[in-house]
Amino acid sequence: MKKHLQVMLAVLLLNGCSFAQADTSDEIKSVEKSAEKPIQKNTEVFVPNPQVTDDRELKKAGDSLIDDKGELTLKAVKEVNETFNLDGIEYKVKEIKLLHFIPDYSLIDFFHPYTHDEEFDFVKIGVEIQNSTKESYHFGPVAMVNINDSIHKTWEDDFYLEELHGEIAGGQKKQGSLGFIVDDLENLDKVEFLSGDLVDKDKKKIGAPVNLVVTFE
Repeated sequence: MKKHLQVMLAVLLLNGCSFAQADTSDEIKSVEKSAEKPIQKNTEVFVPNPQVTDDRELKKAGDSLIDDKGELTLKAVKEVNETFNLDGIEYKVKEIKLLHFIPDYSLIDFFHPYTHDEEFDFVKIGVEIQNSTKESYHFGPVAMVNINDSIHKTWEDDFYLEELHGEIAGGQKKQGSLGFIVDDLENLDKVEFLSGDLVDKDKKKIGAPVNLVVTFE
């Protein structure tokens, strides 16, 4: 009987070692498998504007959505995707949109310096700026805007306030939007704008401003 128990114990110990080896082997395979997968890095982090509803899901005229910031409706959109090179500064105009916004009551005070209307249209310009040099520059993506040849705005009228104007350090990338409130527009026919000058750290102008005209069909 004693001998029989010893045999059983030996079998159990062998099985235990086998299971342990199998578990270790599975863990090693799992680690190796995960190591083979490429690490996905988010190189373009979207930061929502604190005052305006996110419009990324609005694809065509008439699309609208409501959130805690208000109700936003897309009236017109034009994909531009035009890039300009200014002495190592890559400046891209991505898109221009005409939107109608009814801000939440809690945001009314924020918009009072720009308009006293409780709802309004605005033109939004999406841009991206990349400094591929090691030097710091001063640049403003939109200095003046001419809308439908009758509405004139400057960078000071931008209510998105995403700090796109000003210094851009060597290797830095900025992306975001500028928004300009306008009277109700049935149609957005043309948007023309002029960027700021490209200026170096010694306040010397080293690049001519970008002038872009975008027409809507």
